[in-house]
Amino acid sequence: MKKFLMLFSLCAIFLIGGVTLAACGENPAPETYNITLPISTDYTVECDKNSAEAGQEITLNIILLNNEMVIKNVLADEIVCEKNYDGTFSFIMPAKDVEITVETAELQEVLSTDFVWFDDNNIYTITMAGDGTLNSDTRNLNITFADKQAMTIVKSSFTSSNQDVIPNEAIEFVPVRDSDLNGSSGSSVIVKGIIEIDPFQINSGTSYLTMEFANGNSSFGASNKGVLIIKISVVPYGDLTLETVKETLVIDLFSELQYRTGDKFCLRIGDRDYVDGSSNAIYTDFILTMESSRKLTVEFDYIIGHKFWIRLVEGEVQPDIQPGYVEEFIFDGGTVEGDEEGVYTGYYNNSLMYMEADDRVTIDAQKNPALEN
Repeated sequence: MKKFLMLFSLCAIFLIGGVTLAACGENPAPETYNITLPISTDYTVECDKNSAEAGQEITLNIILLNNEMVIKNVLADEIVCEKNYDGTFSFIMPAKDVEITVETAELQEVLSTDFVWFDDNNIYTITMAGDGTLNSDTRNLNITFADKQAMTIVKSSFTSSNQDVIPNEAIEFVPVRDSDLNGSSGSSVIVKGIIEIDPFQINSGTSYLTMEFANGNSSFGASNKGVLIIKISVVPYGDLTLETVKETLVIDLFSELQYRTGDKFCLRIGDRDYVDGSSNAIYTDFILTMESSRKLTVEFDYIIGHKFWIRLVEGEVQPDIQPGYVEEFIFDGGTVEGDEEGVYTGYYNNSLMYMEADDRVTIDAQKNPALEN
């Protein structure tokens, strides 16, 4: 019996000792640290972990809610987070709790750099596609590169701050080479560029376009790259109204044409720089009566910065097919010969002229021989 009790006691000691030894050999749970995210009306922040061990990589996805803001920096306490290729940010968790801070700034337009700049004639309010959408370049943005670059390859990227208004895929860059402008005498050097915006992919609203360009023939030093930022407004087709001023056009008719006071003429004034989708007319017809001074006078809406063409015919109607009456225009001390160029009805005529605001036009209105049959 004593032997049995001793044996039982030894077994109990070993069992207790075994349990004690096993408990001493277990690894303690690793310590984790909390990650606190900011709350803002300008952005949302999502994190792949609520807490983490020291040394773990943490990924943050930040979505801007204000499309006129840009993210400058993302901090985990004093740690600067790294921006990844997919637009997320990441950092390595330190051995302490961290609070995320997102530093933002208002987007500011950048119209020019030493490397590249926007041309002066760009329009930054454009229209969506509509029933009457033309094959028009009036939604394009034109840029010019510095002459010293002598580049044949341009690297470019485009980011729209509001993908609902202008998605990135609606933007395309077309390089313009010296040979495109000067024919066979030009070189293959890229001197300009066209940013095309597809009207069928855009919607009403505003968006900032950030455009990055770099010389593909050399290392990307500060002088070999440039970033342009522009705010684009998109409106429905037909809702774009360009600024106009009232201008008066006076046409003097020479005496050898035996016109009399009271004779009727039809004058068509067309917008040579017509903007597709605008509410401004592509052309306007005016019925004019000759004055005793042998002059025709008309007031019309001149679109600031545009050039116009005119065609004058006898009578009160512009014919569908008509070579025109006017062969020569004299204005501002210069002479412009009639232009054999197809206009919007697709026929040729000799009665085009480019006008600027405040021009006073004298016309040598000899009849076109084609009309004397």
